[in-house]
Amino acid sequence: MDYGVLGPLAVRRDGVAVELGTPKGRLLLAVLLCRAGRVVSGDALAEAIWGAEQPKSAAKNVQTYVHRLRQRLGDPRRIAREGPGYLLRAGRDELDAARFEDLVGMARAALAAGDPDQSRRLFDEALGLWRGPAFAGLADVPALTSEAARLDELRLGVLEERIDVDLRLGRHGELLGELTALTMEHPFRERMWAQLMLALYRCGRRADALLAYLQVRRILAEETGLEPGQTLRDLHRTILGEDPPHPTTDPAVATGKSEHRNAHSPRMLPPTLGDFSGQQAELAEIEAVLRTDRAADQPAAVVTVSGPGGTGKTALAVQAAHRLKSAYPDGQLFAALAGTRTQPAEPATVLGRFLRALGVPATAVPDDPEERTDLYRSMLAERRILVVFDDAFDEEQLAPLMPASGTCGVIATGRVRLGGLGGAHRVPLHEMSEADSLAMLRGSTGDRLASATRAELSALVGLCARLPLALRIVGSLLVSRPHWHLADLVSRLADEQHRLDTLRYRDLEVRASFGLSYAGLRPEARRLFRLLGLLEAPDFPLWAAAAAVDTELRVAQELLDELVDVHLLDVTGTPNGQARYGFHDLIRAFARERAEMEEPVEARDEAVVRVLSALLALTDIADRDHMGQNRFQRDASRWRPERVEESLPPTVTPMVSLDSERIPLVAGVRQAAQLGRDELCWELAVGGQALFETERYFDDWQECYGTAMGLATAAGNVRGRARLLISMAGLCYTRRRYGPAEESNTEAMGLFERMGDRRGYLEALGNAPFFLVPNGRLTEAIAAGCEAWERLMAAGQEAAALHAYSQVGLAHLQAARPEVAAEVLAEIVAGARKQGIRTLIARDTYWLGQAQLALGRRAEAAESFTELTAHVRDIGPSGTFYTAHAWGCLHLARGEYADARRRLLEGVEVARTSHDPMFEARVLVDLLDLRLYDPDDRDDLRAAIDRGEHAVEVARGINYPYLLAGVLEKLAGLRAAAGDDVAARDLTDEAAAVRARIH
Repeated sequence: MDYGVLGPLAVRRDGVAVELGTPKGRLLLAVLLCRAGRVVSGDALAEAIWGAEQPKSAAKNVQTYVHRLRQRLGDPRRIAREGPGYLLRAGRDELDAARFEDLVGMARAALAAGDPDQSRRLFDEALGLWRGPAFAGLADVPALTSEAARLDELRLGVLEERIDVDLRLGRHGELLGELTALTMEHPFRERMWAQLMLALYRCGRRADALLAYLQVRRILAEETGLEPGQTLRDLHRTILGEDPPHPTTDPAVATGKSEHRNAHSPRMLPPTLGDFSGQQAELAEIEAVLRTDRAADQPAAVVTVSGPGGTGKTALAVQAAHRLKSAYPDGQLFAALAGTRTQPAEPATVLGRFLRALGVPATAVPDDPEERTDLYRSMLAERRILVVFDDAFDEEQLAPLMPASGTCGVIATGRVRLGGLGGAHRVPLHEMSEADSLAMLRGSTGDRLASATRAELSALVGLCARLPLALRIVGSLLVSRPHWHLADLVSRLADEQHRLDTLRYRDLEVRASFGLSYAGLRPEARRLFRLLGLLEAPDFPLWAAAAAVDTELRVAQELLDELVDVHLLDVTGTPNGQARYGFHDLIRAFARERAEMEEPVEARDEAVVRVLSALLALTDIADRDHMGQNRFQRDASRWRPERVEESLPPTVTPMVSLDSERIPLVAGVRQAAQLGRDELCWELAVGGQALFETERYFDDWQECYGTAMGLATAAGNVRGRARLLISMAGLCYTRRRYGPAEESNTEAMGLFERMGDRRGYLEALGNAPFFLVPNGRLTEAIAAGCEAWERLMAAGQEAAALHAYSQVGLAHLQAARPEVAAEVLAEIVAGARKQGIRTLIARDTYWLGQAQLALGRRAEAAESFTELTAHVRDIGPSGTFYTAHAWGCLHLARGEYADARRRLLEGVEVARTSHDPMFEARVLVDLLDLRLYDPDDRDDLRAAIDRGEHAVEVARGINYPYLLAGVLEKLAGLRAAAGDDVAARDLTDEAAAVRARIH
């Protein structure tokens, strides 16, 4: 007998898997295995199974589960009764956890004996026993939690031991992929990071090893506020080469005899900030690059530090330069290039200062700019000098100032990205981590914040958007105004309209810092910047920018690039290959402030409406592609749909693009409501329905409905109310609340009829069969579906007509007329193919296949399910259920019971994960058939009955008569098989009564 707990619970007898029966029986066995060889009391087993809410019959039930387990294990002596409890008898060679520990002991012994190859083989054999986390799926049970955690921790420790052996055997190159994945999966295990650094270093990738240290340091600082441990720090210093001192290729320099030592060694760095804190990871990153040895004939090591105003670029560069003095003993040059000023510094002027600092007499400095560059580079050749350029304007300004020798290093800061400096290592700066922000605040205020709580400090740094300049201003305000309470300052900063007014202290001002970048923009870029700041969306794509200023996509892209170059906008991501842009919080406040100062109210509102109208156009495009045609009458204007469509990535469907706008869509509904634009508001809410339904974003759906319905009601917008009621009917239907769904749809139909809105009325009419079928009113559903089909086709709404007609096919199938159902559904699928309605193809090939199975046409059903599989992605997460259930039913019909069980259980899991009771009830009906018809089914009859009773509860909960009747009939069959004829007869009678309600 083999017992497996290193992964999902498993038992094998003579190599054949043992079916363990019910979940409670599996749990009982897991607890016994957890304490193998020890007595486990019956009370402990009952508590493990039921927790605090134990049934009165718990002790008896435990006896029953033990009895069934003995039968399944095939040896009653395996589980012995010992006093008040039970004992599982299992040898160490039968339990994988024990074998694992024994193999590990043998591997350690082999290593101690000097045989690393044998040790490695034994470690591999031990780790190979693992199939997943210990007690997978059961580890959250209190009785198993500690043992599962112990085993999982033991596995990781053993894995680290095996990697140490591999490093000893010189397999560092083979380890890189594994260690990279492990450090991402377990970011706080410093031993794994040390192993990765060592492997990289031994592969000759010294810079990558140093970057790995920076990565773990950043992770630890952000997540725990801690520095790496001593082992990592020592390894880092060793790789940096700090001990022994920095090597040099020039023996004369090493002994202090170089002729350059006799020349001037400039020391032009400004002083560092006394309270510099934070940005430790970036600081280490700069050091790692600029401490790298380079020969004189190589390019100089260059680091660029870019970011928006206020991110501490200058402070970071100066701090790094001071820490690098020992690496550049021949001097440090510094120049403020005034890139954000009206008149940036002239390179020739800067070269004159540098040459004089290097010892060239003023009278010997050449007048010609090119000669100055030549002399400057000659004097830096083979000297170890660090050059710091602060606030660079662009690459052209820097070009004549760059050293030509690899012995020199360069740090250049700027609000532009300086992407044209080839070979440069780029360090982008944004907001700091919360831990660094708190450290900076405490460092600049002394004990001023000693009594502040962590929550108060967190709120304060959040309002400063973790921007170093804002934090420095706040620190200065708190120190200089001792009468201010922290709560007062937080209250001032919470007022977004006046936040930038508060963030000012003497010559330090966040607004002025941003203003320098803003003033350097072209007028068109400044206008785009301030109008985009009005949007409530956290980020936006290209078409939104084009809509904001009502321009072409090409022009909008140029303006966005200009804003990104100076860090007034960030690229927040590139989902589906399409860039999205967003603001830093304080920069957004600055943009809104500029909009309020420079744009009339009407212009501001019009810009927001244009963007929301473009979003509305996207919902149309997605709806048409997804459903075959736009389903409802459109009253609100759309901004240039052709430009929106042109901007969409060609590799994904419009619905996927709309999914990227889910959060902006919900925010847009709110913003439209704030502007009082009722048409725009309700159409946006309704426009998101297909997305919300397909991807099951129920909370977003509900929020958009509530916001839009409130405004439509207040504005007296009857069409909006009616259309929103249809949306609510869809939400209720998707949540399997069929009664409320029908009520909402009927109310909408009445409103459309009173308005004389024929298109809206027809849409509600087309929805009616969807609510009638689950209620068992099949005759009404067929009549309503046929009527909707005819009237919608006459109105040119072929896609809507096909959707309505699909319920006619389903109604015939549930009325036991599969021949008619197959004809109707085949007609629908053909029409959906013609119209290119992928969602309808997917759903109705599923139902067509079910009708074909009912007729015994298995080959045709297989063809239908194959087509379903090809279109499964078009119906979102629920597509996984449709395919699992479809193929499970086909396997069941073929008598392929093992495959049927596998696919049907997959369907159950999907249904429960998506919290869809209708899906769950549907698949449970067929799972019960397995126990009734599979002659080799070893499933415990009691467990099958439990499953059937659960299926009955689920079906009752959604009030779906057809499904309820089916599970009652299956459960009756199980009860009869168990010899409980009275219960079977009662269930059969109830099933007949339920079926009588279906007409």
